[in-house]
Amino acid sequence: MAGISDKALPLAWAIDIASLRQYPAEFSFEANAEELKALKTYLDVEDLSGFKSSVTVKRLTEGKFGVTGQFSASVKQLSVVSLDQVSTTIDEEFSVEYWPSELIGADPTVASPFDQESPEPIVDGQLPIGTLLCELLAISIDPYPRNEGDVLEWSFSPEEDRDANPFAELNRLQQRSGKD
Repeated sequence: MAGISDKALPLAWAIDIASLRQYPAEFSFEANAEELKALKTYLDVEDLSGFKSSVTVKRLTEGKFGVTGQFSASVKQLSVVSLDQVSTTIDEEFSVEYWPSELIGADPTVASPFDQESPEPIVDGQLPIGTLLCELLAISIDPYPRNEGDVLEWSFSPEEDRDANPFAELNRLQQRSGKD
């Protein structure tokens, strides 16, 4: 997934908080063909045949919102051992808070504990759920996929190990020039 941070996030899904009339509010999202193609490129995977999410929004105090939900995806990657395709189904749950941006980091004494996630910012009156889901999916993908039974066969002889010494070539050159 090299270079993920310099790619634009492919899901523009957002929840307009001004339109929410009752809580909890339930939402469902499913990526269309164009979004799946963009996600596949963003994640640098062989194939992404499905991505969907269900989300529940609850109102908290001071203009803050709690968002819980789950997402699932069907991903194909190449095995790091055999380069054969590895099919994976990802099914994850999440919980996050969205705060007005002026409240995030405004008071350093209200820092969140290390075991708690930092809140996400509300952007222009919207909860940018697509951004969150792109990031959560990216970290849910196995960075070293392999099929069951994939084994990397590798052997070496002590002579090869001796030659693998980073100073072996310097020793060889020094001996050839006759210097000690």
